[in-house]
Amino acid sequence: MVEVRRVRLSDTSALKDLRLEALRTDRMAFGSTVEREQAFPPERWKERTRQGSVDERWATFIAEEANGTLVGMVTVGAPKEATSFNIFGMWVRPSHRGRGLGGRLLDAALEFAERASPGATVELEVVRTQEAAVRTYESRGFRFTGATEPLGHSAPAVCHLMIRPGR
Repeated sequence: MVEVRRVRLSDTSALKDLRLEALRTDRMAFGSTVEREQAFPPERWKERTRQGSVDERWATFIAEEANGTLVGMVTVGAPKEATSFNIFGMWVRPSHRGRGLGGRLLDAALEFAERASPGATVELEVVRTQEAAVRTYESRGFRFTGATEPLGHSAPAVCHLMIRPGR
């Protein structure tokens, strides 16, 4: 049984390990690199987890096995003045894919955004080769806008903007 829940400050070390594993495993799915984030000081990881656990406009959700092992994550957030939310850092361990965990994580993030700002637009960027992710996003109402931007660490790869209009 895998539970999807909001991250807690006590998850800092496990969340760091999961994020670094994600960056190593699926380099093209992220705008950052494992080399960059391995260099983050412990305080940065703690602040990232703290914000994801308590902030009113930012949240990180994790998928956790009964034994406490983290197997997936997603973050959703918007600056206080923003009218739309962004989804980022979505990832599920390869051993746990195909079980609907990505959809469950995304649903938790979307529910959070809706509670924080009813009717808000939600945006994300995805590399089109991440076909399972694209299918999950489309199944939740996201559509490609046609806008792209370079995936900074791996030119000429590009990220495609997807938007889910406010409801």
